[in-house]
Amino acid sequence: MFEIGAMAETQLQFAVQRDRRADGGQRQVRVGRRDILISRRLGGMSMLISVPVRAYRGVALDVEPSVDGGASYRLSLAHNDPDLDIVLTETADGGAISADWKYWASYLDLPRLAARDGELETVDPRLGGVALRETIARRKNTTVALRRPRFCARRKEGSDALMETVHREEREIVCYE
Repeated sequence: MFEIGAMAETQLQFAVQRDRRADGGQRQVRVGRRDILISRRLGGMSMLISVPVRAYRGVALDVEPSVDGGASYRLSLAHNDPDLDIVLTETADGGAISADWKYWASYLDLPRLAARDGELETVDPRLGGVALRETIARRKNTTVALRRPRFCARRKEGSDALMETVHREEREIVCYE
């Protein structure tokens, strides 16, 4: 598995992971900010695959109940092709996996995904490459309100009822005389 402390280094190490199709049942993986390098032997032929990070759907967290009544957590990079999925870490510590999940999503600039009922759901929604967050209402920030004139700070927000009015098939009358 990958160590988070190793991510600060400029030279990243290859980690050995299981690969059911590769010779010897294993492959070597290197995770970088821009690409993922997968090295394996398949049918006696060595191959090195470079997959851009943008090709991955996100950093997925999968929780599986363990035999002793606890839980087992697996953090992986989710790809549309299951052969290109990369396991980042597996642990039984819920607090550590939460911190790792946020770190990897931030480091790779990918959304966080949670596995629920066999499907991956986005935890932090995005619009294109921009993460969506809750909007701040205008003139509600107290630090700004203290610097504004009292009249501007007390103005109200626009109403949703006025925004719903849509005029269709109307013509504008313009007279230049």
